[in-house]
Amino acid sequence: MTSDRFLAGDVVWAPDPYRTGSNPRPWLVLSADAVPYRGEEYICAGLTLSDLPANIAVTESDWVAGSNPDTLSYCSPWVLATIKHDAVVNPQGQVTDEFTRRIIARSSEYLSGDIEK
Repeated sequence: MTSDRFLAGDVVWAPDPYRTGSNPRPWLVLSADAVPYRGEEYICAGLTLSDLPANIAVTESDWVAGSNPDTLSYCSPWVLATIKHDAVVNPQGQVTDEFTRRIIARSSEYLSGDIEK
């Protein structure tokens, strides 16, 4: 774990709160500064290797740093969690602001979809 704060667009490895006893998984930080406990918590979307229809591929051009060219990752914009800074086991890299904004927009659609009907 690093003492440095993470920023929106950073990809970090942290435990999956939806799986008991699971290994860490990668998370895309969506919000770092706009949360109440800045530097202590982050709103994140889960990354996966599963090519599900609603997942969004993280292509080589989406990575600023830390990509794995041998493995295509996907972001699940509906798999959201608040990740504690102290739970991060390893930073992986960073994706572009454009990709991060795309995931935030898609996550917002999922969050507001039921009340906008």
